[in-house]
Amino acid sequence: MAGTGIDPEVELKVDIDENGAVSRVQVLAIEPSTRFDDLLRSSVTENLKRWRYGPARDAEDNPVPSSMSWRMKFLSTERRSETRPGALDVEVDEDLRALTGSGSLPLNYRPPTRQERAERLSGIVESAEKYIDRTHRRRSETPRFIVISDAEDASTVDILAGNMESVFDVFHSIFDEHIEPMPQNWKLVVYLYRRQDSLKQLNRDIGGRAFSNGFYQSPGLLAFHQEVHYYDQLLNTMLHEAFHAFSDSHLTAPGKNLPRWAEEGLAEYFANSRIENGRLITGELNQGRYVVPHGRSGPVRLQSESAWSVREARLSLRQGEAPSIVELIEATADTFYGERYQVFYGFSWLFTHFLRHGRETWESDETFARLLLYLTEEYASRDALQAAYGLQPEELQDEFERYVRRF
Repeated sequence: MAGTGIDPEVELKVDIDENGAVSRVQVLAIEPSTRFDDLLRSSVTENLKRWRYGPARDAEDNPVPSSMSWRMKFLSTERRSETRPGALDVEVDEDLRALTGSGSLPLNYRPPTRQERAERLSGIVESAEKYIDRTHRRRSETPRFIVISDAEDASTVDILAGNMESVFDVFHSIFDEHIEPMPQNWKLVVYLYRRQDSLKQLNRDIGGRAFSNGFYQSPGLLAFHQEVHYYDQLLNTMLHEAFHAFSDSHLTAPGKNLPRWAEEGLAEYFANSRIENGRLITGELNQGRYVVPHGRSGPVRLQSESAWSVREARLSLRQGEAPSIVELIEATADTFYGERYQVFYGFSWLFTHFLRHGRETWESDETFARLLLYLTEEYASRDALQAAYGLQPEELQDEFERYVRRF
């Protein structure tokens, strides 16, 4: 309908189940009626079925089914250019407008199409293939992953594929109850290089911000290398980057992201977990363990990444160099990933841990899940905290610092 000059207004009713998923969409009226009505009705119905909500709640705060009705106006191309950037297309009453915010994205924002994302992934895979040792190249495919490696041990590729499936099973078990997962468009591609230099060259090719033992590149490639000192280091990296892949594939819509502090904080939260009898144990501080590093004759005691982060965080607080919660949630990319990136990563993890475990009631209720739902729908972090916890960042600051000091 773009360019027709027609500005249809659609009257809608949406039924929402107790999980916040849309169970039914009714298009009650289209004004003015045109020859595009059937197309508009079909498109609106298909798209609104993908919307998600924080579910309504009864007097005992239990999630319950509900419904919402409103009128939505679609502006033609000519009219859109005349409106104020950031203005809402949807006509809603004032309390809903206050809840949803006003124009977090410009009107001319267009998320990447599925075809565009697929073409980008193909280009990244083409780059990744350049650095695989063809004489040792092996491939394993599972329901959700395609894993490629040049590891000397032929079984490595199958083991990694199984591990990735297991990790995603854990993430689904944690998040699906609270946030209906986005459908996975295609299998994620995983490269495990035998040599660290291969990963470095790929990172340079695709314009990576900084080098580490692994990375995730949207819309669907994970890459790691084997030249680590001990297995836990690779496991930590795999869990961290696997969460980025899961978040991009299942938690957020195409072209959208969690805020940096929440994305990196949750990735570190899972990366610092320990595995016990095949289960991921989250929320505990991994102090480290005795290991036999490559090239060493005997076991040594290694401190875990999480223990190091807590030590550095306490030191930053004592020296007055720690970022406040406001600084953390409002940090730009240059600040977050700049010279003090280790501090921002560490405090993102600790703030995430605090919001999940800081009070006994937070561990047992759905407060954190509610926060995450708001964040996946791109509410501002400050607004999401207020909606889920009933508190502003400044009100949490002293309690958070006490939590870090006694952690």
